[in-house]
Amino acid sequence: MSSSKLRYLQLYDELSSSIKKQTFSPGDMLPTEAELCEKYNVSRPTVAKALNMLAKEKLVHRRSGFGTQVIGPGRTGLKAGLLIPQLQEIEIFEPICASLIESAGMEAMRVLRPTELSTNLEPKTMAELLTDRFIEEKVNGVFFTPVEHIPCQQDFNLQIIRRLREQNIEVVLLDRDVYPWPRQTPCDLIGIDNIEAGYVMCGHLIGLGCQNLAFVSAPNVAMTVELRRLGCREALVHNGLRARDLVDVEMLVDTPQKTARKLLDKKIDGIICANDVTAAPLLRALIDLGADIPSAIKVCGFDDVKYASLLSVPLTSYHQPCNDIGEVAAKVMLNRIKNPESPNCRISLNGRIIVRGSTSATSEE
Repeated sequence: MSSSKLRYLQLYDELSSSIKKQTFSPGDMLPTEAELCEKYNVSRPTVAKALNMLAKEKLVHRRSGFGTQVIGPGRTGLKAGLLIPQLQEIEIFEPICASLIESAGMEAMRVLRPTELSTNLEPKTMAELLTDRFIEEKVNGVFFTPVEHIPCQQDFNLQIIRRLREQNIEVVLLDRDVYPWPRQTPCDLIGIDNIEAGYVMCGHLIGLGCQNLAFVSAPNVAMTVELRRLGCREALVHNGLRARDLVDVEMLVDTPQKTARKLLDKKIDGIICANDVTAAPLLRALIDLGADIPSAIKVCGFDDVKYASLLSVPLTSYHQPCNDIGEVAAKVMLNRIKNPESPNCRISLNGRIIVRGSTSATSEE
């Protein structure tokens, strides 16, 4: 705990934050006073003051001989579920969900995140089981990231939404739509503008003097990747080049050296990878083949994952505002539950380029 505040205020801040982040959910019992004294090395009167402050804010209920029970802000009883089958696979979803859960807790809504389901399940099976669970739990809303790379994925995702809506469960989409652009699912959607992201990233490379650009992606790409590619082509046109000048190169996941060699043979000087997961092995392969990065070839990606700055040549990447996405999504869900007839909204938040050594000798962290 920080030393700049009185001890009971420090403890209050710690416990209040844990409740709002739903580390302690409504109905949970807080540790006993004796346990809190031992954990935080404070006196019993200090613990009592902190707990009394929580009780006055109606975050907990204290009863002699029973203990201190979390009741959550507002006690509205609202519940929402996270239906993100690829939560463990895509790094950006973790900070988005953490922010979403904290923001929802501050607005008196509990977010359910079932943990007992095996992470080895196929995304389609996971989505079906989670849908069953949330219907059984009678949640008020579900945050849904449509499943990709499955047969008939559009029909499958629409069926998930129909099942939820038949039970009067509101749906807020995260990151992507069910339909391919420009068609839109009649649901709220929160994410980034992937066309704008591609436009900005391509413009960054053009501004650095790149003339022969390639867009590298794995086969069977996600819809968000297609939108990034579209944004890159728009940037070429707006800078006096031709959209068809963007070279599409398929990433050979098992043999990135072959992809790197192909790019070198084509004399590509600017590489835009669909995401950082694609960029990292490609960057390594280029270096192994003797590519001069960033002098001769510049490489960038999207998502700004944790390891992007730790690569042998730190990766320039488009940073997604994960905390803001989670916060806005929680507020949109609350509004949707309280005002189900209000018009659907599509909120695209702006990210930003984090310039590192893969495109410039001068990094901007």
